[in-house]
Amino acid sequence: MKSRTYIEKYQKKTIELSDIILNSSESYEEVADTLRILVAENSLAPVKASGLNGRRPALFNRYKMIVKKKDYAEALVSIKMLHPKFDHQYYLDHPDLYLALEEEIEALSSFLWKRPEELLHPMSVNERSFSIFGKEKLLRSIERQFATYFKLQNFSFMDLNTYPTPEPFFEYIHPKTENGEILIIENKDTWYTLRKIMKEDNLSVLFGIPFKVLLYGEGKKITRQSGRLMEYQEEVLKEKRHTFYYFGDLDYEGIFIYQDAKDKNPEVDIRLFTDAYETMMTEVLHREYPETRDHRNPRADLETFLSNFSEASQEKIIGILEKGLYIPQEVLNYKILKSKMKGIEHV
Repeated sequence: MKSRTYIEKYQKKTIELSDIILNSSESYEEVADTLRILVAENSLAPVKASGLNGRRPALFNRYKMIVKKKDYAEALVSIKMLHPKFDHQYYLDHPDLYLALEEEIEALSSFLWKRPEELLHPMSVNERSFSIFGKEKLLRSIERQFATYFKLQNFSFMDLNTYPTPEPFFEYIHPKTENGEILIIENKDTWYTLRKIMKEDNLSVLFGIPFKVLLYGEGKKITRQSGRLMEYQEEVLKEKRHTFYYFGDLDYEGIFIYQDAKDKNPEVDIRLFTDAYETMMTEVLHREYPETRDHRNPRADLETFLSNFSEASQEKIIGILEKGLYIPQEVLNYKILKSKMKGIEHV
């Protein structure tokens, strides 16, 4: 490494000559030339109290790193020209933060100056982002931090007049089941397994309940927006109201997703698929429970969840969770689920 590169990357306030020589691939004379140039550029200052090293040419044993003060003159002029919605004083006090986001700030300012009427017409988040910044994913990435990302006055993310575009649900609708309910599956493998059985064996009744639709919840996806399940029921099914059954992992996260789905869809009848959970606990009695992957403090209301089970099952669930263990829904594999759909006991 050249001595200049090493010095420019050095993070401390003073630097030892011995460190420069040790970490440089250059000769002593080349190091001396570099130090002379950096001192002339006012990037380094010799610490005279450290003394000379006694070699020719003589060099001081220690040098002070000089941090040059930035010139914000041009930035301050640009800040004063920003649209009035921007907090000018904030950026005048913090010109370094303006420069860090200069491209995005100037793009939004230009939009507000020249095309504010476009905000009268709604756009998707990505459409608005591309329209303003030429970057379709910028707004989505900063949506929650919008108020801190841009320092604005009397202008929020809501004023951009955007609408969300959540990913559509991954669904399977059984073609031969006229009247049935909706089963929300948390994990992909279980969803595919049930779909395979329903398609290939023309089975749609699980634990005595006929299901018309298998909905892949994709973890927390079903809870990212309030009212999504109500919207699905009205716009996709377009029939009488259905009962939604939820089936996920037996852990704090799965419990929280179920409760969050109920809270965000108060007009939808969402129930816990209790029989599936009971069977999960039966199937793993002869095995060790796996350790949970999520060691954060539980956010779930365990008491409400437990009210769906018998007293014996409640004790079993509490014992599993308190030990930091969980049961993945994949414990109910193809063979087990198929036997339950046929109404027979598997072996």
